Amino acid sequence: MQELNSIMRDLLEVEYNQESLLFLLGAAEAVCSEKEQKEAKFIANSTKYYLSSLQRELKMAINKLDSYIAENVKKR
Repeated sequence: MQELNSIMRDLLEVEYNQESLLFLLGAAEAVCSEKEQKEAKFIANSTKYYLSSLQRELKMAINKLDSYIAENVKKR
């Protein structure tokens, strides 16, 4: 059970780091010069979309793991 809790902590850390990266991308997008802005926005938006997809998948995995842990606690 300790191993599962450790995995859960790791997954939550990844989720937090993804949120931080989204914040940094938004900040970078806001400070780009006019000339660089179009290309930077494209890169930032593409990365945000990819991160959002990863976050959905990660949240599903966290929910599955959380349910599994809860079920095993009830059985004990």
